[in-house]
Amino acid sequence: MNYLRTILIVIFLVTLSAQAQLPWTRVSPAPQENTINDITRIPGTDRLVAACSGSTIMMSDDAGESWNLILNPAGMNNQYICKGIHFINETTGFINGGSETILKTTDGGYTWNLKYQGNTIYNWQCINDIEFLSDTHGFAVGDAGQLFETSDTGETWQAIESGVQASLKQIVFADSLTGFIFSSSTHCLKTIDGGSMWIWEILSDQLPQGQLYDCHFINATTGFVFINEDSPDYIGYIYTTTDAGLTWTQIYSDFAAYTGKFAFFNEQQGMIACETWVYQTKILFTNDGGLSWDEISQPWMPWGAANSMIYTDENTALSVGNKGMIFKTNDGGLSWQPKQNRIFSGEIYDAQFLNENIGYALTDASSGGIACIGIKKTTDGGNSWDYLFISEYGNDLDFYFLTVDQGFAVRRDFNATNLMKTFDGGENWTEISTGFDFDYTDIKFFDENNGIICGEYLVIRTSDGGLSWDEVTLGGIFGAGVQIEYRSASEVFIAGSENYPATTVFHSTDGGMSWETITIGDFGPAEDIALPDENTIIIIAGVEIFKSDDNGLTWNQSTSGNPDFLYFNSLQFTSPTIGYAMGFGEFASIEKTTDGGNTWFPLETKITSGLNAACFFNDDEGIVFGENGVMIRTTTGGVTGSSGQPKPTADSYFSASPNPFDNEIIIRPAAGTSIAYPVQVILTDASGRKILEKQINGGNNEIRLSGTALKPGIYMCRISTRNGLTETLKLVKIR
Repeated sequence: MNYLRTILIVIFLVTLSAQAQLPWTRVSPAPQENTINDITRIPGTDRLVAACSGSTIMMSDDAGESWNLILNPAGMNNQYICKGIHFINETTGFINGGSETILKTTDGGYTWNLKYQGNTIYNWQCINDIEFLSDTHGFAVGDAGQLFETSDTGETWQAIESGVQASLKQIVFADSLTGFIFSSSTHCLKTIDGGSMWIWEILSDQLPQGQLYDCHFINATTGFVFINEDSPDYIGYIYTTTDAGLTWTQIYSDFAAYTGKFAFFNEQQGMIACETWVYQTKILFTNDGGLSWDEISQPWMPWGAANSMIYTDENTALSVGNKGMIFKTNDGGLSWQPKQNRIFSGEIYDAQFLNENIGYALTDASSGGIACIGIKKTTDGGNSWDYLFISEYGNDLDFYFLTVDQGFAVRRDFNATNLMKTFDGGENWTEISTGFDFDYTDIKFFDENNGIICGEYLVIRTSDGGLSWDEVTLGGIFGAGVQIEYRSASEVFIAGSENYPATTVFHSTDGGMSWETITIGDFGPAEDIALPDENTIIIIAGVEIFKSDDNGLTWNQSTSGNPDFLYFNSLQFTSPTIGYAMGFGEFASIEKTTDGGNTWFPLETKITSGLNAACFFNDDEGIVFGENGVMIRTTTGGVTGSSGQPKPTADSYFSASPNPFDNEIIIRPAAGTSIAYPVQVILTDASGRKILEKQINGGNNEIRLSGTALKPGIYMCRISTRNGLTETLKLVKIR
C-alpha cells in the first residue's frame, strides 16, 4: 500500500513539474478565442468537431464539456478561416475554408491535407459549403457562382458552370435527387436529378422577398426556411414545405428577429436561434414537427452566439458563435449556460502593470453591435478584472499610470480631446479639456506635471499636469506619432512616420518642446519604440525590427530566425538584453531577443490570434494580451518545457570543429542540448561585414558550413535557434 502511494505521489509530482514547464498558459478565454463557424458530429461516434476562424479545429468526446484543439490544419497559417466542416463517415471529413480551399481528413480529423485551392489571393474568400450525396459524390459552392463537383470522395474537384454570378452560400438536399443551392436571396439553383443539371430560379412566389438565412429538411418532403423580409418591414419569417419545396406556407413571423439558424433532434423536435435588433439571440423551439414555435423566456444568449447549433441528445444541445462563444442546454433549449470562460469581451489593445498585482488594460467593451472601449483594472495579478471606465462614444481612449494611484487618460468626446486624471487608482476621474481636437494614438507622462499626447499631424505637451496644453508639432508637418517613450525628463522619443511610408523617430532633448527627425527608411510607420539602455533604441515597423546603439545616429536591421512574416504591434524590454516583440504572424505572434535586439527568434504560444501588448515583471515572468480577449501567461520566458530545453552546464551552447578549419566546419550543440529548427546562421568577417546569412530548416542535430569560398582569416559565426539559444563563435580559416 505504501509502495503504491509512493508511486502515485511520484507520478503526481512529475505531472506538476511537466505542467510548470509549459512555456505559456492560457488564462482567457478557454477553450479558445476564435469565432466558431460550424459544428458537426462525426457519423457513428459521439465526437463533436467544430470549425473555427484562426486556423482552429475543436474536438469534444463529452458533449462539449471539454475540447481538444488542432491548429493550422494542412499547414494553413494563423489567418486561415475554417468556415464549414462535413464528415461522411467515421474517418473521412472535409473543411471548406478561406482562400477558396477544401481540406480532407481520413483519420477522423487529426490530420488534414489540401485537396483544392482557388486562384484568389484573399483569405476571406471562402468555399462556403460542402454537401455529399454519397461517400463518393459531393458538391461545393463559393462566391461569384462557383460550383464544384467530386466523384472520388473529394480527392479532386471539378468546376461546373452554374450560369450565375451570385455568391452561393448553402447546399441542401431533400433527397438523393432534389437539391437546392442558396444565395443570400430567395433565388436558388435547383436540381431534380441529383445535380446533373441545375436551374436558377425563385424558390417560390409564395415567399417574401428578402434575405434567406437558413434552410433545413427533416425528411425527403418536409423542410423549413428562415427569411428576413426586405424594407420597409424587415420581418423575420419561418416558412415550411411538405412537398420538397414545390409550395411553401408561413408558420411563424417575428418583427424583432432578423436571422435564423435551425437545428433538429428528430422530425418532431427542433429549434431555431434568431438574432434580434437589440443585439441578443433568442431561441424558438418546436415539439410538433415545426407546426408551432415557442419562444424561451429571457435571459437570451448574446448577439452572435449561434453561428451553428447541434443536438447531442434529446435534452442536450450546443450553440457556438463569435469569439469562441459556446452555450449549452440540458433541458431541451429552455435555458442556456455559457461553456466558454472569458475575462475580456473583445480585443485588448494595451496593458500596463505597476507591480505584480496591480495592472490596467485598454479593451473593447462592446457587448453587441455598439462600439465602445474601456479601461479594466486587476489587483490580483490578472486573475480577475473590473471596469474602471467605459467610453460609450466609439473606440477613442488611451491611458497611462505613473503610480498605482495616479493615472491619466485621454478620450475624444463630441469633437473635443479631453484629459482625464485620477488620484485613486481609477475609481474617480477629473476631466479637463486640452483645447484641441485630433486623432491621438498615445499618451505618456514623465511625472505628475510633464506629459505628451501624440497623434496624426499633431503633438501637444503640458508642464502643469494637464491644466494647459501647447502644440509642439515639428515644423507643423508632424505626420503620425504612434508611440511615446521618455528616457529622462528632457529626452523623449516618438515613433511614427513623417510621411507614409517613411519610418521615423522624432527626438527631443528639451522635454518635447522641440524635435528633430530621424528617418530610418521606408518600411511604414514605426509602431513602437523601446529604450533598453542609455544609448540603445529599438523600433518595430511592419515586419522589421531596427536597432541603434548610438542613440539614433546609425541604425541596423535586426535578424530574425522566424521563417514567416510577423507584423509587429508592440515592444517590451525587460533588461538591456532581453526583449519581446508582439504582433500577428503566419505561424507565430511573438518573438524574443536575448542579445539586446540584434537577433530574434519566434516563440510557440499555441495562440493563433494577434498579440498587442506584453507586461513582464522580470526576464521570465509576464502576461501577454491580444485579439479576441486573449490573455496568456509565462513563468519561463516562453522558451522552456516543450518549447525549450535545459541550458547546458558547459560555458558554451555550441562548439565548432575543426577550428581552425579548411574546407568544412561542423557546429554541434553542447552535451545535453538539442537544436530546435529553423536555425539562423550569420557569418561575418573580422570587420563586421556580412559574408553569409542562411536559414537551416532541419538536420541531424548539427550544422555544416562550407568554407571553400572563404579567404583565410578570422570569422564570427552567430547561431540563433528557434527555441532561444543564441551564440557567436570565433572561427579561423587557415587556407
